[in-house]
Amino acid sequence: MAKVKVIAEIANAHSGDPGQLSALILAAAGSGADGVKFQWFNYGSIATPDFIHYQTYMDLSMDKTLWADAVTLAKGLGLEVWVDIYDEWGVELLTELEDQVDGLKLPTTVLQSKPLIQALKKFNKPLLIGVGGWYEQEMETQVNYIKNNFKGPLILMHGFQGYPTRTEDANLSRIAYFKQKYQLKVGFADHEDGGHEMAVDMPVYAYLLGADLIEKHITMNRSENGIDYYSALEPSEFKLMVDKLRSAESVQGSLEVKESERKYLEDSTLKIVSRKDLRPGELITEEKIIYKRSSVPDAFMAQQAAERFPLISRVAVPANTPITPDKVHEPKICIAVLCRLKSTRLRRKALLPIHGVPSIERCLMNCLAVPNGYQVILATSDLPDDQPLTQFTLDNRVKIVTGDPENVAERLLIAAEATNSDIVVRVTGDNPAISPEMLGFMIEQHVKSGADFTHAKESTMGTVGDVITVEALRRLLQHTDQLTHAEYLSFYFINNPTIFNVNALVLPEKWVYPDWRLTLDEANDLELFEQIYRDLDIGKGPLHFEELKTYLLNNPKVTAINRGNTVKWRDDTILVHELNEATKLNGL
Repeated sequence: MAKVKVIAEIANAHSGDPGQLSALILAAAGSGADGVKFQWFNYGSIATPDFIHYQTYMDLSMDKTLWADAVTLAKGLGLEVWVDIYDEWGVELLTELEDQVDGLKLPTTVLQSKPLIQALKKFNKPLLIGVGGWYEQEMETQVNYIKNNFKGPLILMHGFQGYPTRTEDANLSRIAYFKQKYQLKVGFADHEDGGHEMAVDMPVYAYLLGADLIEKHITMNRSENGIDYYSALEPSEFKLMVDKLRSAESVQGSLEVKESERKYLEDSTLKIVSRKDLRPGELITEEKIIYKRSSVPDAFMAQQAAERFPLISRVAVPANTPITPDKVHEPKICIAVLCRLKSTRLRRKALLPIHGVPSIERCLMNCLAVPNGYQVILATSDLPDDQPLTQFTLDNRVKIVTGDPENVAERLLIAAEATNSDIVVRVTGDNPAISPEMLGFMIEQHVKSGADFTHAKESTMGTVGDVITVEALRRLLQHTDQLTHAEYLSFYFINNPTIFNVNALVLPEKWVYPDWRLTLDEANDLELFEQIYRDLDIGKGPLHFEELKTYLLNNPKVTAINRGNTVKWRDDTILVHELNEATKLNGL
């Protein structure tokens, strides 16, 4: 909360004596007040001779020169100068001293004077609006009128004007109510009996309940029973009140968490600690961490787990080690399309056009459409026969890497290292209808699971790939067993559950059509894709599965074009048995 402004209300405590007025200004400055407030009026301008206090007004009157001296003294002491304006004489004096006056007040007793409001609005100064004693409907009418006529800041001044005000009539709850209703700052003009213990404490309570400004009468000696003595504090009492208000400011503080408070929390709260040994490059999920107290200052706090993890471990992290930002980084992901031109059943199939666009380009465009814009790499061999594939950069959106013709795992690693990736998505280039939606879903689920390898348990053939954590790929390549069937890479992960953490993902049913064959290996596969892309009139752009699904469900004859084709690694039981046996690794 902002610093409360404290105004020493001198009012008429000067009793018309310029010396007394100067003493009060000096006392206000010494007490720590931010400003003083004077009441400017002339007996002939404020009342008629029949008024009960007319003679008192005459006794209190001081000429404009004396008031000018008082203002000069106050400003010289660093005090703000605020004035109550009651009549035309006060407006005239304000006009002469305008440059030295910081703010005005419309006392509650003249709030209904529209001519006075009109006279004051030209000064464009902060305005305190006394609202004590007015019913809410009356107050609302006047406040709205003032709002429409004043451009400067407005502050409502709550405070019952009885002298003194009974403690039970303070009604401090109205402070917050006024602030909320009128969307204005609210001050408190306190008139508690100056001799009562609450005279010092009431302003403090008001501040803690939301008052932005405190106005309090000051007198040199209350026992002399001078004018306005009832609610006034003597200088020492006024200073005590100001000191208490400043202490309240410190206690009130702000909505911000203090640095010392935060430091205590960071030193004592639960930190994120490794539950197990973590390898460099391992995907760290919430299942791999635990929460403990630690003195490592920059270790992640427990509440940051859902926000920050999964992350990739930069270094080896032993079990029971606090995890700090320097030990981890955000996972970087790439999509590697593996492709060669060695096919025998459908020669150089990757280059064959589908509705005017090469098959491999169809595959690459769908990969580029995967949400989050992952880097796409075409990974082919370094043989001369495969060089035509290196031209498919798609305006430099696709990176090209070459490597061992037979070792798919090695080529995947080259692709991952070329992009500094921690996770690589393996896509085969004979899938021109690979699904951007499904790849995005599989990536998301792989990262959440913290697995080494994610594959779809059941899928629509030709629409999905595999997701591999690069650290696991390196472990596979470093294994002592030779990878004799590297072309069938997924078998090495699926058949070694004690070595690799495998996530057999169940895809949403809406994506699974196991009777459909959407891969390119034979002439009738090419016929099917040509029919699809031509009917949908897909040019050089991606084909999302939802659009493809709608088309195929409405055109079942199209899916029948290649229904009889077999898949060696799935339908050849002898080969499947051989692969399962050959891809089982000895334990590391």
